[in-house]
Amino acid sequence: MAIFFCASCNDAQKSGGPSLVNAWAYVPQSVDVHPLSRFGSEDIVIHVAFEDGDGFECRAVGTLKVTLSGSTIESTSKSVDLSNSLMNRERFDRLTRTYLFRFSEVPSDLAKVKVSVTFIPQQGTNLHANGTVEK
Repeated sequence: MAIFFCASCNDAQKSGGPSLVNAWAYVPQSVDVHPLSRFGSEDIVIHVAFEDGDGFECRAVGTLKVTLSGSTIESTSKSVDLSNSLMNRERFDRLTRTYLFRFSEVPSDLAKVKVSVTFIPQQGTNLHANGTVEK
């Protein structure tokens, strides 16, 4: 029975493992526009999620830039320095394990926006993601 248990545990994990760094054992390996991103009553809420080498959601240290573009708005960008520990904690939602961005002054006729995310870590490779948010 113990052999069966160990074999099933091994299949559930992603391969690749964490990247080792001086400060953190796990660092982001990917970024994504999370499906919780949505149009609110007066704003657009963008959730950005990071995953480590094991496929678990994680926090990040570096610069995170989110850009919205759509047919009726000009490109709108917000950037946050996640190496600032206070800013990192303020942007990170513990419940969803995502970083939150709110864009206000959304035209009422806007039904869809394209989202572009760029993460520039303090060390390592930049990460990019694109997504679409619809009403």
